[in-house]
Amino acid sequence: MKSLIFPALLVLMIMAGSCKSPLSDGKVEDLSAICAKINVQQNLSDRKDNSVTVSLYDDDDYTIDNKNIIIKVNGMVLDTVGTRIMYYTKSIIYFKEDVPVNNEYKFEIILTDKKTHVLGSIKPIEESNENTISLPEKGNFDQDLLISWHKLKEINELSISKSMLLKTSNKLETNYAYESTIVKIGAEGNYSFPKSSFINSKAILNGIEMKFTAQKYGKMNKQLLPKSEIKISGHIDKYVDFDEEKKMAK
Repeated sequence: MKSLIFPALLVLMIMAGSCKSPLSDGKVEDLSAICAKINVQQNLSDRKDNSVTVSLYDDDDYTIDNKNIIIKVNGMVLDTVGTRIMYYTKSIIYFKEDVPVNNEYKFEIILTDKKTHVLGSIKPIEESNENTISLPEKGNFDQDLLISWHKLKEINELSISKSMLLKTSNKLETNYAYESTIVKIGAEGNYSFPKSSFINSKAILNGIEMKFTAQKYGKMNKQLLPKSEIKISGHIDKYVDFDEEKKMAK
């Protein structure tokens, strides 16, 4: 899950910028002065393969980097990492990988007065078997492409990205255009790509990337600032390759 953590840290750091909260130093004893953003990433075929990140902010959206604040998930203390983007101020992110979980993730915070408070809780996403997604490994330019799925449980979104090889490409330079679509889906369903969409006057299909995503939100302590949230997400990735070079050579 490391590949999930560090891109998330990068995004969080860019959002935080160089603004550091006054709560980063000294006593922090009032939970209502804190905004907590909790993100859980889960492997949809194995809930034990996961990672959690937590960021703390004040009412002005400034990052709280107080090393005397401790955060726990299911009784485990989260690690802290300090990271820096270019010349920005060093900030603290709380994180943990491979958190043991049965029915729920429960987050707690220990403030500088050593008092423990509930942050929030969220249930894991029900596991799904990626083999219940039916699609060919190779696409055929002469046939519509049909994908189907069943028993995907909490997966509710399908993101589609089509890579199109531009016909202006040559041996020295290859250029692509991309088309993206997001559709809401249920546990059972299908989706069709008509063959008429594989080739147009400017480009020819190179491949189709599909991301089956599940995401939901949990409950936060109402004493926290209003922007506080906890969410969990995961996805199953599939890809269909098209032999566009062979098609263009015809």
